[in-house]
Amino acid sequence: MRFDHLIWDFDGTLFDTYPPLISSIQRALTEFGASVPREQIMHLLSDTLATCIQELSAQLGLTDSALTERVMYYQRQVTAQDQPPFSGVICLCERFVKAGGQNFLFTHRSRDSVSYLLGWYRVQGLFVECLSVEDGFPRKPDPAGFNALIERHQLPRERVLTIGDRTLDVMAGRLAGISTCLFRGEPDPACPPDYVISSFDELKSILLLPV
Repeated sequence: MRFDHLIWDFDGTLFDTYPPLISSIQRALTEFGASVPREQIMHLLSDTLATCIQELSAQLGLTDSALTERVMYYQRQVTAQDQPPFSGVICLCERFVKAGGQNFLFTHRSRDSVSYLLGWYRVQGLFVECLSVEDGFPRKPDPAGFNALIERHQLPRERVLTIGDRTLDVMAGRLAGISTCLFRGEPDPACPPDYVISSFDELKSILLLPV
C-alpha cells in the first residue's frame, strides 16, 4: 500500500452530517423571519459551525446565543439514520484494516456524538483512536492534533495520509508534514492537497489497496 495510516476528519468526510445541520439552521432562521440559501450556509460551515452562526447572526441582527439555541433544538431531533456514512467509506476502512492499515479520527465533535454514530453503524472497531473536542487540541489548521496522534503511535509521517473535506484539513496536514486528500471540496490554489477525490473508489486507487 502507498500509505499505512489514515487520519480521518468526521463531519462531511466519514459521515454525511451537513444536510441535517443545514436544515436545522434553516429551520431556526425561519423562526426569526429569515431565509438563507443552503449554498451560503454550506460555504459558512466550511470554517466552523460557530463561525457560521456568528456570520449569520451579524447579517440578520440576531444574537449568537439566540440562534445557537434554536439550531441546537432542531439538531437534537436529528437521528443516526439522518447522518449516514458516505457511500463506500466503511467498506474502504474495512479493506484498509484487513490489509494491515490503521484508521484514526481527529474531529472537533464531542466524543459522545462521535461514539453514538460509530456505535449505531457498528464501526468503532475500525479506528485505533479518536481525538475529539474534549481532548483540548486547537482547531485545524493547527496541526497539534495530527502531531499528537503521530507521536503517540509513532507513525512515520511519510506513510500517513489525512482525508478531509475542507481547506482547513489540508492546511493542518501540510503543517504536520503528512500527505493530504481533499474529499468533495474545491482545492485552494494557495494550499493545494496532494490528492482530490469525489468518491471513495478513487481513494482505493490512491491507497493501492491489494485486491
